[in-house]
Amino acid sequence: MITFYTYPGPNSRKAQIMLEESGEAYETRKVDITKGEQFDPAFLAISPNNKIPAIVDHTPQGDVPVFETAAILTYLAEKSGRLLPASGAKRFDVLAWLVWGTGSVGGTLPQLHHYADLPEKVPGTVERFSTEAVRLFKVLERRLQQHEYICGEYSIADIPTFCSAAGWLQRVKQLSGGQLGDTPAIDRWLKAVAARPAVQRVG
Repeated sequence: MITFYTYPGPNSRKAQIMLEESGEAYETRKVDITKGEQFDPAFLAISPNNKIPAIVDHTPQGDVPVFETAAILTYLAEKSGRLLPASGAKRFDVLAWLVWGTGSVGGTLPQLHHYADLPEKVPGTVERFSTEAVRLFKVLERRLQQHEYICGEYSIADIPTFCSAAGWLQRVKQLSGGQLGDTPAIDRWLKAVAARPAVQRVG
């Protein structure tokens, strides 16, 4: 059994989709970040960076805590033998795009969200982060013009970028004043990932 520490948001959705894809049994435990529960010493022992999501895998050999989204997805993929090649170039291709999705895409879009929604705009910030978001989505569009999924077959590389793109693609198009343009390959890919039963169960 795995305990899944969560609070509603895109990062938790990424981890929960992989929990569903992995087929591992899990129970959900809410960490209310609006009440500061992420700073509780018991949670910090699991997630020293005081952020959700996190998991604890209760194995016969002892508890295994894992924090950070990319690490959680990798751990679950290795444990279940799903959505990550076991070795070789294909494995590292998936890992590279996983880090891209959690670090580059997952790092830029929340910054854009923060600055775009400030009552008083900070000069240059929305332009800076919307320009970077456009660049990243163009990288994704080119990739998906060549591959059905980010790394050819569906993998853990798709999950974090899907969660970010599903919520932000249209707004980036609006904020960038049309710089991104049409994204037929991303649109196709979003529909394909959204149709997966595991994704639909998470909602």
